[in-house]
Amino acid sequence: PDEAIMAVELGWLGPDGKEVMHQEVVAAIRPMDAIGQGEYTLELQLSFRSGDKASQATLSKTNFGFLAVRVAQGLSTHFGTGRLSNSEGGIGEQQLFGQAAQWVDMSGSVVVGQGVERKVVQEGITYFDHPSNPRYPTKWHVREDGWMGASFNLDEGTQITQEAPLMLRYLLYAHRGVYDAQKARRVADDFAERRSFAITKSQKPHHQFEVHRQ
Repeated sequence: PDEAIMAVELGWLGPDGKEVMHQEVVAAIRPMDAIGQGEYTLELQLSFRSGDKASQATLSKTNFGFLAVRVAQGLSTHFGTGRLSNSEGGIGEQQLFGQAAQWVDMSGSVVVGQGVERKVVQEGITYFDHPSNPRYPTKWHVREDGWMGASFNLDEGTQITQEAPLMLRYLLYAHRGVYDAQKARRVADDFAERRSFAITKSQKPHHQFEVHRQ
């Protein structure tokens, strides 16, 4: 009832089948009933290191990052009634694209239900960068057609080794109603204070690893 957590280990393989980069993903979903009924957050922690001690993984400069969100058409500006906003007071793609912000939001109208129960509701998603992330506050790749992504490598690439791994933490907040900057600030402050996850080898039978907050 408080939090459900999933952890996954992934290997990025080269053409020869050798692991070029190792990734750990932790996803935690939390109900937000204290703020608004039916609202949730999805916290994602992404950790990367090179495949072996003798190599490094090079990630090139690009608009695209490690986590992107594509919203329903009704939430987008181009296809629906959506509105893009950010923590700095910017509105719309032109003011948000490539700009640094603690979070971005896309909110609009969606149709739910069928027949006599069919209705239009206001809702949206706020996407937060964590203060512990390198290059915080991140720059963003956002589009009016319904795309939001943290552009970690927008200005320069990244080199990752086993001695210098990369960990990034993001939060998606699925909310009722239109964008509320004050509510977003409270969620951001709570996320900033929340401890990161650690993955450890499990001592329990039939369990490969365990996940807990550090």
